[in-house]
Amino acid sequence: MPLDFTLPYRVDMRLQRYRSLKRLPAAIAVVLAACFAAILTACHQPAPPAQDTPPPKQTPLPSINSLTDALQHSAEKNLPAPSLANEQIILSASDGSAQPSDILAAASAAGGAGIPGADDKGEVSILATIPENNAAAFKAALRHEKAPMSTPSTSTTLIEVIIQRSAAASPSP
Repeated sequence: MPLDFTLPYRVDMRLQRYRSLKRLPAAIAVVLAACFAAILTACHQPAPPAQDTPPPKQTPLPSINSLTDALQHSAEKNLPAPSLANEQIILSASDGSAQPSDILAAASAAGGAGIPGADDKGEVSILATIPENNAAAFKAALRHEKAPMSTPSTSTTLIEVIIQRSAAASPSP
């Protein structure tokens, strides 16, 4: 036997409001599905048809070999040769006082040795290996001055002496 009871009118009207809320989740689901379908349609539109315009003309790049050759030529022409020496002394040969034989004699007197060489510009380069404690005496000998010599030490220094043929060189011992 089912129980049947009646509610007062006020309570019955409030329950009617809540019955319509049962349909709300279904309405939300329909709206979300429609939004999702609209987003998918907008994202997956076909690409516009290609136009018959040719691609922009590209200029050919210079080859790496020509660039390397240009840099090498520029470096050989404009950069000075690297020095192996710790110090570099430039003398002028315009007055005749700077002779390679004098520099080699000063190097051997200081307890060292020298190796002469020439370049294509007419400059004479002498690479002298001098004991460190006699380096000051070697530089003084290049200026035609006397300096005390000491017993040669085992540690050496490399001094490059360049004799320039032009008058523009200034002595820098």
